[in-house]
Amino acid sequence: MGGPELQLTGERTLPGIDRENYWFQRHLVAYNHVMDAVAGRSVIDVGCGEGYGPAMLGQSASKVLGVDIAPEVVEHARFTYGTAEVTFEVMDVNHLAVQDSSFDVAVSFQVVEHLVDESGYFSEMSRVLRPGGTAYLTTPNRLTISPGRDKPINPFHLREYTPDEFASALEPHFSDVRIEGMLHAGWLALNERARIVDFIKFYEMGRANPRYWTHRLLTPLVRARDFRIGSGDLSRCLDIVATCVVAGSEL
Repeated sequence: MGGPELQLTGERTLPGIDRENYWFQRHLVAYNHVMDAVAGRSVIDVGCGEGYGPAMLGQSASKVLGVDIAPEVVEHARFTYGTAEVTFEVMDVNHLAVQDSSFDVAVSFQVVEHLVDESGYFSEMSRVLRPGGTAYLTTPNRLTISPGRDKPINPFHLREYTPDEFASALEPHFSDVRIEGMLHAGWLALNERARIVDFIKFYEMGRANPRYWTHRLLTPLVRARDFRIGSGDLSRCLDIVATCVVAGSEL
């Protein structure tokens, strides 16, 4: 008997869905970004969603705990990805049922924009890290995902940040904060000029719009190599990528 199937609602990204592949690959880039940093270390994935991320980290880390507030999501993750080293628990990300200084690394990708109490969430990640531990976070850049809007374009997002705003929100909770950005590379960088595909506005398009059909055709071809993480002009980055260290170590 299989585990529970999850439905695509727009709140979380799922693997294996062609029209969702662009967003899924952005998540994979974030997890790939930290694979070397988690090698041999204990990791908590805060707001882990479907579970593919902890499974990836488990290939390198000594142990991974994935936590999510939705019981049906955790049940699916346990059945699909659970091992002795990769486990999943139902938890509120603002009230982690974990002792202080329990993990070397915390990751939390595309979570904070869904939360009412982001300060409590930052505090909890800092609390569960050992001295010198590192938290890695990503969130969409408001300047590119919802340009010119006061309200996020995604109905599941309660708040979106600019890179400077995100750094300012994190700094009270960590001793060091470094901000980078995820950007397009390869053919996706060329597409920014030609706009053959519009990945952000696709869900507002009707079938009469030619870009609706180019999206359907080209989105399944997107791969993690079509993105890069770096510094520079972060005003045009897709996702803000933060590396945050608790007191006791340097970046």
